[in-house]
Amino acid sequence: MIDKRLRVGLALGVGGTAVLLWSVPDFATQQVLAFALLALWPMVSWSRLFPGGWAARLLSGGGLALLLQTLLALLLHYLPGAPPRGLLVAGLVLVGLLPLLWPGRPWPALPRLPKHEWWLLAALVLLTLLLRWPNLGYKEFQGDEGVIMTRAAAMLTGDDAELFLHQKGPVEILLPFLLWGSGAAVTEFWVRLPFWWASVLLVGVMVWLGARWFSRQVGLLVGLVFVLNGFGVAFSRIVQYQTLVMLWGALALIFADLYREQGHRYQLWLTAVFLAGGLLAHYDAVLVVPVLVWLVWSRFWPLARLDWRGWGLGLLLGGGTLALFYVPFVLNPNFGRTGSYLFSDRLGGSLLSWSGPEVWQMATFYNSLYYVVGLTILVLLAVGWRNGRRAAAWLYFLVPLFFYLFIVADPRTHVYTFFPGAAVLAALGVARLAERRGVWLVLAIVGVVTAVYPYLLFIDTSLERQRSWAELRPPGYPTTFAEPPLFGLFGFPYQVGWRAVAGLPLTPPIASNEEQEITDVYVGQAARTFCPDANTFVLAQNVQDSVPFDPALLEKWHLQYEVTVNGRQTMQIFSREPVAEVVPVEAGDSVWWLRETAVAPAVYQPTHPLDVVWGEQQVRLLGFDVEDSEAYPGGKIQLTLYWESWAPLAQNYQVFAHLVQNDIVGQHDGTPECGVNPTARWEVGQVVADVHVIAINAAATPGSAVLKVGMYELATLNRLPVVSGQDNMLTLTEVAIQQRP
Repeated sequence: MIDKRLRVGLALGVGGTAVLLWSVPDFATQQVLAFALLALWPMVSWSRLFPGGWAARLLSGGGLALLLQTLLALLLHYLPGAPPRGLLVAGLVLVGLLPLLWPGRPWPALPRLPKHEWWLLAALVLLTLLLRWPNLGYKEFQGDEGVIMTRAAAMLTGDDAELFLHQKGPVEILLPFLLWGSGAAVTEFWVRLPFWWASVLLVGVMVWLGARWFSRQVGLLVGLVFVLNGFGVAFSRIVQYQTLVMLWGALALIFADLYREQGHRYQLWLTAVFLAGGLLAHYDAVLVVPVLVWLVWSRFWPLARLDWRGWGLGLLLGGGTLALFYVPFVLNPNFGRTGSYLFSDRLGGSLLSWSGPEVWQMATFYNSLYYVVGLTILVLLAVGWRNGRRAAAWLYFLVPLFFYLFIVADPRTHVYTFFPGAAVLAALGVARLAERRGVWLVLAIVGVVTAVYPYLLFIDTSLERQRSWAELRPPGYPTTFAEPPLFGLFGFPYQVGWRAVAGLPLTPPIASNEEQEITDVYVGQAARTFCPDANTFVLAQNVQDSVPFDPALLEKWHLQYEVTVNGRQTMQIFSREPVAEVVPVEAGDSVWWLRETAVAPAVYQPTHPLDVVWGEQQVRLLGFDVEDSEAYPGGKIQLTLYWESWAPLAQNYQVFAHLVQNDIVGQHDGTPECGVNPTARWEVGQVVADVHVIAINAAATPGSAVLKVGMYELATLNRLPVVSGQDNMLTLTEVAIQQRP
């Protein structure tokens, strides 16, 4: 009777939330309701079906609900065209209501903890909230977050191929796709919220894993060690895959351990599904496979005892989950680029590398030197531990550690993968130390000192320390390096005022020293250029991944806006045209609601459409635009070519544009988009707007000139064949050269 009432209540809650989501116009209220449908209601619904205590059931239900929602988003994306909002909301409702078809298991009484465990639990909850919740929406989107948001927006506006252009797993795009599409608009806070939620679940799952393998006290200590980890803090605050890899990987280990002990088929099936979810998030999840094999080996061997039906269905569930994405991905032309990226860029083109210095620098930048050294000592203290799943714990730590030390040439932040295993082993070291009198006070002091470092680096927004490390590095925390790593840094506070810029009446095309991934999100459909044709230049201060530009370009331009964040100047905006006055803009409290139609890549409509193929069905010219108002001797014309890649290009081709009378009277050669977008980087299906400003010789004679274009390889000067045209050049149009005014 109790379960029946609970099912009715959950059904009414899910249905009522969906009705409100569909009917309320307020963006923030929509996102509250969408998050409840995405994560909260499904967690409770699915947790009814699991055995065990309250925490284990809620953690299982929460992790499974997030995974099912991403699979739902993947299936909905496969429908042709832009997905209707009502269909996305109906999918969220389905995941929340589906488990209510089955009767649930009785809920047990809440556990009674000893006093010291209550203190550990209270400290864990406090640190989890303190290091993960404050200022979650402060940071503007950065780097890969910008890529994820533009891809999600493109999918929501009907781009069916966008997901296969991503060189990682699809999950980090699918969650924003589903949450964004269920409402009308999002901000940085709301789109990060599911990833924050996954990080909270992850802390609980780490406690559960330590408790299963060793003891409840060790589990709480695992949580305390892990919650202080800088990678865990940073990744809880960004739209990326790392937290989901750790969450679903740890859940796979727990259910593998349960299957080893109890032998229930559903435990094996959930192991397979959670592992598949981790692999859909990122290839890093493969590093837990050796631990899984170790845990289930006793059930797998000898073959005479093997549960063939259970294993067969488990492989079908896990393999089928992976196949939903990876089969069409492997068949996509862009898959070859992903393989090249992983082997050449990440592995360095060989099977053995030594990345010790890089691993050390990244580990001791995201964490204080105290934390890393202390963690190392505690892990060494765990060597003598003889009980529980000690071999599994060591594999959980050593496999990813050795992989990124000796196999990967460019590990970057992927070193996060060995810290969950290190936290388990370090908790064993703490448990050994705790046997001595007076140690708890010392450990508490060390914990507080350790917690201050990630708070200062990732939570405190009064100083953005990472970008001014020499002056603002946290005092009292020594390092073995003078400057932070150059690349691959995520999760640090960063705000220069793009939310305010998004609402300003700027004249396109817009140029900036900020990377395109950011400008694509905040200026959306306004044309972004890297060429001299800009009308507006946005100059951000202290940029991490800056785009090179010539400062002399701005000497004759006019300062239009000065942007400040909390009183400090962060950005200057210049106009090519004169302005009446410099307008100050305070952006610290700005909120900008992003609509997918504004963030999605622009759909180009050339004035002169074409359909001309270059190479062996590699590149297609869709059309061109010509601006010829200054077409006179000593003047210029501006040509924009619209290219589309049909297959990955292994080489970088230069584009040339010639203006010809009897001889060439104007030309421009170079890498597409004024040098920033070489053809080897083009994504299959991507449309590239390639601008060429062609200076006309002063000796040119007024009259007609022919405009011709082509592609060639810089090293050999061999031209890429074109189906139409002579000498592998295509004649576009005639240009009328006027008398010089």
